[in-house]
Amino acid sequence: MTLLKKWLATAIFSIFAQSVGAQERSQIDLASQYYLALYAGDHETVRSLAAPDMTFEDPSAPAEFGLPAKIDDLNTFLDFLRSSLPAGVEVEITNSFSSNDLVVLNVATQGIVPASYFGMGEGSVSYTVAGVSVLSFENGLVVRHTDYFDYPGLTESLRPVD
Repeated sequence: MTLLKKWLATAIFSIFAQSVGAQERSQIDLASQYYLALYAGDHETVRSLAAPDMTFEDPSAPAEFGLPAKIDDLNTFLDFLRSSLPAGVEVEITNSFSSNDLVVLNVATQGIVPASYFGMGEGSVSYTVAGVSVLSFENGLVVRHTDYFDYPGLTESLRPVD
């Protein structure tokens, strides 16, 4: 009887572990899809993955970058991105993990933008920046998006493009 109990316990644990693993992968997949859609300007996909009353914050952003302290709804967030996110930004999710209702994405972005975007006059500049985005989920939707980016590293990375 003891062997049967051990077998049963192992089987139940295995099923539970597979279920939890699948749930975490699914949440990471949703977070990745949401994040990549933001940078691609695919607002329809973003709307399908985020709650209308989601919030956005970037407490790491220096005031001179002009980011609002907090944005309290999805439409305002998408309007902000539409007006401030430069075209041609490349984004890569370099690592991720999920814990309970949170997904943490390590990201790297790079691109070439008009120098005026950074208040640097004429021409174009290239940049790279690393960051972390923490996404909170409820009922399968993003309800909170908090960014922490390396703004000093971004500033140091700016290079004129010939």
